[in-house]
Amino acid sequence: MDEDNQGYYGLMVQTWDLWRDDTDTWEDRFFFWDIVREYGQPVLDVGCATGRFILEFLSQGIDTDGVDASEEMVAICRNKAKSMGLSPNLYRQKMESLDLPRRYQTILVPSSTLQLIIDPDLARTAVRRFFDHLLPGGAFVTPFSFAWQPGDSLDSGWRLVFEKTRPEDGAIVRRWSHEWHEPEKQVWNAEDRFEIELDGKIIQTEVQLQTPEGRWYTQEQAVDLFRQAGFQNIQLFKGFTHEPAQPDDQTFCVLGFKS
Repeated sequence: MDEDNQGYYGLMVQTWDLWRDDTDTWEDRFFFWDIVREYGQPVLDVGCATGRFILEFLSQGIDTDGVDASEEMVAICRNKAKSMGLSPNLYRQKMESLDLPRRYQTILVPSSTLQLIIDPDLARTAVRRFFDHLLPGGAFVTPFSFAWQPGDSLDSGWRLVFEKTRPEDGAIVRRWSHEWHEPEKQVWNAEDRFEIELDGKIIQTEVQLQTPEGRWYTQEQAVDLFRQAGFQNIQLFKGFTHEPAQPDDQTFCVLGFKS
C-alpha cells in the first residue's frame, strides 16, 4: 500500500469518478443525508476523496469540511469545487493523526475508509481523534463491510471491474482487480491493473498492489472500537438503512455519540 496516500494514487485516483459514475441512487447517499439532517452541522467528511458528499452538502448550504490522506484526491476535489463556485475547507491528513482547527456536530467516515487502517491500535487512535473533534452531543457514523464468508474462495481471481470511455478524449479505460483474503488475520489484499487505450493503442498501464488493503471487523469488534474511544448510545444499522443490524449482516453502520 502507498502509506502516504493510504492506497489512493495514480490511475486509481484519476479514474475514480469515471468508475463510480452516477452515485445519486446509491443507498449510502440517502443514509448519510438522513444522518446530517438529524444530527446537524458543521459536518466533517473523512475520506472525502474527489468530493462526492462534501460538494453536494456544500451546494445545499450544509457547512461541511473535508479531509483525505491522498494528495491527489484532495487536488481533484478542490478543482471540482472551484468549477462549482465552492471554496471548501479541505485538509490532507491521516485519520490517526487528525488535527483540525474546529469541532463538528456530525462526523461521517463513508465507504471503507476506516477499514483502510490495518493496525488495530492505529484504528483505535483514529476513532479517538474523531471523538475529540466532535462537539458535545455530536454524532459519529461509519460503515463496516466484508464480502468474504466461510465457504467462499479465499482468492477471487482476476475480474474486470469496469471498461468505460473517458469523455475528455474518447480513450477506453479498463481496470481489473484481484483480491485474496486472510480470515485468520481479518484482512484482505488487492492487486489492481489499469489500462488506457486510445485509437487502438495502449498508451498507459499501471499496477497497484495493496497488501493488505483493508481490515474487517465483527459487529462486536466495531462496537468495542467506538466504546473504547468514549462513545455512548452506540447503535448498529443494517446496511445503509435505519433498521437494526442482524448478527449475519456483513455490511452495517455504527453510530455513536459524544456526551
